[in-house]
This record gives sequence, C-alpha cells and structure tokens, in this order.
Amino acid sequence: MPLTVKIISTLSSVLVVSALVLVEAPVAMACAPAAASATGVSHGSTIYSGSVTVCVGIQTTIPATTSAPAAPKPSSGITVKPVTSPPACPTAAQKKQMPRSADAAERWLKSVCGTPAKPVAKPAAAAKPAPVTLTPVATTYSSAAVSFSPNPLVAKVSPGPQFASGETATFSSNPALHYGSQLILGRQAEVQFSPAWLGWQFSDGPRIQGIDVKRTFDSSGKYQAWAIANYFVSYRIVGESTWQAVPGQISVLSNVLDLDVSTKIPEVAPNPPKLLLVGGSCSANPKSWGCIP
Repeated sequence: MPLTVKIISTLSSVLVVSALVLVEAPVAMACAPAAASATGVSHGSTIYSGSVTVCVGIQTTIPATTSAPAAPKPSSGITVKPVTSPPACPTAAQKKQMPRSADAAERWLKSVCGTPAKPVAKPAAAAKPAPVTLTPVATTYSSAAVSFSPNPLVAKVSPGPQFASGETATFSSNPALHYGSQLILGRQAEVQFSPAWLGWQFSDGPRIQGIDVKRTFDSSGKYQAWAIANYFVSYRIVGESTWQAVPGQISVLSNVLDLDVSTKIPEVAPNPPKLLLVGGSCSANPKSWGCIP
C-alpha cells in the first residue's frame, strides 16, 4: 500500500485522543461592518486546511456636515435717507384770516392746522434665514485576510534508521510554543501556536502517544514511522484586541522515517582452550612428553 494511502487511512483513528477540526469555510469571513469596534476595526479567524486564517476589516465613516453661505458684510459708509417735510400750514391765503391777538391766533392755528402727528416708524422686515447645505454620510469598508501555518514538525530516530530486531530505538520530535506575525491593512496580526498533543504512528499498526517514545521491532523488515502534533491556536490584532482563542486545533504531520530492521545474529562464545598434561616445561625442554613440536 502506498505511503500516502496509509497515512490517510490511519490518520482519522490516530486523532481520536485529540480532535482535529478542519473548517471548510471561505478564507474571508467574520469581517462584517456590524462587528466593527469603536475604532472601526473588525476581525475574525478560522482554522482552514492545516492553517489558521485571520482577517481584518476597516470601516471609515465621514460624518454629515452642514454649511451656510456667509452673511453679507455691512457697508463701510452710512446712508442718510431724506426726510419729507409736511406741507406748510397755514398757507399764505389762510394767514390773511389769522386774528391779530396772540391768544386768538394760537387757538385759530389749532383749529385750522390741528396738532401735528408724530411719524410712525415702520417695523423692520425680518431677515430671511440663510439656506443650509447638508453633506450626506459617507462610509467606506475594506477587508483582507492572511494565513498562518505552524512550524514544520521534525521526526528523528536514534541510534539511526538501521538497527537489529529486538534492539530498542528512540523516536523524538520537536513540538514547541511558537508565534507568527504579519501585517493586515496596516494592522499587526499575531498568532500563537501552543502544543496540545503529540503521538507516533508506525506502518505496522502501533500508535504511541508522547514526544519521545521507545520501541523495539521483533521481526526484520522495512518499516515507516511519523509523528503527528496538534496545536491550540489564538490570535490578536495589536492595539485592537487581546488574545482570542480560535475554535478547534491544527494537526501537523512530520517527515516520514524509513526504518530498516535486520535480523539479529546471535553471538557464539568461543570454545575454551583444552588443558594438556606435559612432562616438563615445553619452553625449556621442547622435547618433553606432551609438548607439541
């Protein structure tokens, strides 16, 4: 069975102990004008195909303004309107009939000309209000999204990919807390990846949870092994929000280790040397009984 098929077929069962959430959603989402803050910035996130997508929306509103024409400036000079004089009373003809006595003349003038009436001032016309121009509200909205992926997961085996059956091999990987940062519409977006779970999958079936695990193979042959890490994810828009948890987890697969397990050849202890009886020192007298020439 090809390696790709094996990984796909076993991945779903491996992740029973640690849920894997893949949200099939559009990349640009959760950036609605209704969600904008007091600064006009909205933001959202989702986990999508092994990465996390963060989006930012910016709403800019130009408030309504009113304007009125400038009032006319008064003229610098003073205009004096001429006053129309009333007709003379008494007339020249009437004066001929005026009595000569002063008292009689006064009474005569009142009877002929009457008491002169004071002119009535006309009320000033009310000033018309200046016309007002209203500028309507203008709103603009823009949004953008970027994706963040966790660091690569590296799998290692010690003492090496080639070892004998029955020998203990140590498998290790490197999940760690790490961050990502990008600019979105001039805002700094930061993402935090925090390890949630790590396990190992072997091509012959066993699944072992842990960062560093040990295992022996009873039979010789070709094997494969790889690590699977799950991460919790949170994000923030610097200056706009605190850390926000993203629902779900991201799953990352490591590189595949190709293992070559050989048959262990048992060691054979050498035969102990045999004791021989000799008649004397073979070094001093090589011809002694029992000495081998």
